[in-house]
Amino acid sequence: MIRVDRGPKPEGLEAIRKVEVKRLAAIVRSAPPKAKNFGNKYNVARRDLWKAQGRTCCYCERRIDRLYNDVEHFRPKTRAYRGGGRPTHGYWWLAWTWENLLFACPRCNRGHKRNKFPLARGSRILPTRHSPPGPERPLLVDPSGKDDPIDHIQFVPFHQAGKKEKWIPVARGGSRRGKRTIQVLKLDRPALVTDYGDHVSDLVNHHVKKIREAIHARDGRATAKAWRSVLKILFHPRQAFKALSYDVLDHHFPLVIRQQWGLDLYRP
Repeated sequence: MIRVDRGPKPEGLEAIRKVEVKRLAAIVRSAPPKAKNFGNKYNVARRDLWKAQGRTCCYCERRIDRLYNDVEHFRPKTRAYRGGGRPTHGYWWLAWTWENLLFACPRCNRGHKRNKFPLARGSRILPTRHSPPGPERPLLVDPSGKDDPIDHIQFVPFHQAGKKEKWIPVARGGSRRGKRTIQVLKLDRPALVTDYGDHVSDLVNHHVKKIREAIHARDGRATAKAWRSVLKILFHPRQAFKALSYDVLDHHFPLVIRQQWGLDLYRP
């Protein structure tokens, strides 16, 4: 997971938000809203989100080459599981708010995140009609928030004799939010772990080898050229698994080596 920059708000979204929030407010006065009450006018934002995220899922970073109809609400709109007990009211007034919208793959959105929004113990719920974060202390890492997801989630290699190397997401430095995010979104699910391994073996390792060869030859110019090339390819806006690539490069070329050769590993 990497930081998401949504860019400017889509034309027409604010006008839709004002009308729809007023409509939902009337419904909420008599009963909790249901999914069917929301409609799908927030889908006006889906193409802008898809493009802003480089056509990748905001959570798992898989490529999404087909523009489907779902828009992910970071704070769930209908009901919210905040940890323990039954779900309570969702953040219905944020259903059309640009800062609450993301684009996620069906597996992350519908299969795992759904209406989960765990809060830290003792955290108070955001009051109705208020803007986040307010008094809330979410345990999920927001890819579009102030925090950098790379500060909370790290990919580490896992070796088994006779088997292909795996890369597994773990909580960086024991980050509680990183751990909970991995758990909720199932970022370590077997299918994803397979994709991580394929990405490293099919793409990243080729470039790692070229950089190592240049370093072994003590060729500073070739090393710098190979490094610039790999960052351009692996951190391209439409490339999948950029956070994974960052950690693979950091693993093979730790800070002491990068400083020695003047290599800058910026965060994607």
